[in-house]
Amino acid sequence: MLVRLIDSLLRQDYPVDRYEIIVVHNFTNDGTEAALRALVDQGGLPALSYHRKAFPSPTPSRQFGAETGRGEIIAFIDDDCEATHGWLRAGVSAMTAGIGIVQGRTLPQPDQARHLFEKTVTVTAPTPYFETCNIFYRREAFFGVGGFSLEFLDRFWGEDTDLGWKVVQSGWARAFASDALVYHEVFRQNLLAWHREALNLRVWPFLVRLRPAIRQELYCGYFVSRQSATFALAVVGIAGAALVHPMLLLAALPYPWVRTIESGRYRNPFAIAARIVVGLPRAALIFGALAYSSIRHRCLVL
Repeated sequence: MLVRLIDSLLRQDYPVDRYEIIVVHNFTNDGTEAALRALVDQGGLPALSYHRKAFPSPTPSRQFGAETGRGEIIAFIDDDCEATHGWLRAGVSAMTAGIGIVQGRTLPQPDQARHLFEKTVTVTAPTPYFETCNIFYRREAFFGVGGFSLEFLDRFWGEDTDLGWKVVQSGWARAFASDALVYHEVFRQNLLAWHREALNLRVWPFLVRLRPAIRQELYCGYFVSRQSATFALAVVGIAGAALVHPMLLLAALPYPWVRTIESGRYRNPFAIAARIVVGLPRAALIFGALAYSSIRHRCLVL
């Protein structure tokens, strides 16, 4: 995947002497280093550099890459992505006066099969997450807030959201460039991995404690999404039905309704129903992880 990404970056519709490609590799003994060093040895423009590291998470890798770069604009992209031909040009063009962040559009790889349980990224409009798989920062804005926060040096999720909000809160405007398009790999997941990934959401109370302004993006100010809000309501309803009165079980009805109307790409009613049923343990994991993290960080997000 990394070689595919580099190939897409080498073929950008952008002057080759005006951008550089910096690869920061948390070392894996899988042939990545040899493949990248071979590309570096080919020489030519744009400039391509490879850096082998042993950082504990993506955060210091991205920080190192930003510090190594020389350009006025820092563009982040991940190894499981492929940039379209005009990605750089579109992102840079959107970086007008006063803009500190430009988010690009990210879609699943169009030639890859979709799966009932999968991991990919879709960004079709500005988000409060500031996903680093496709984002541009003005160098002045990035280093004006110190780059990525030290609190995320050993974390695997949330550092990009924290950084984006730091830049916005420091006074820089943001923009969205739909033509800055990136395609993201579609990974098939087994049921266990699909459930385990949900635990990443436990970072939300910590994020909101650090950047209280994020709360304005939460559903009703306290919920990660409408689905998480209705699941919390269902938990209260089920507990109330058991302890107070059976009629309180009606509070559980909004959850399957919301899951149905927010079914995304799924249209088959049997697939929707299957995901609701199979997803109940996942929703319970999310609720439990958020509840625990809310208590730990003394910041309520469910």
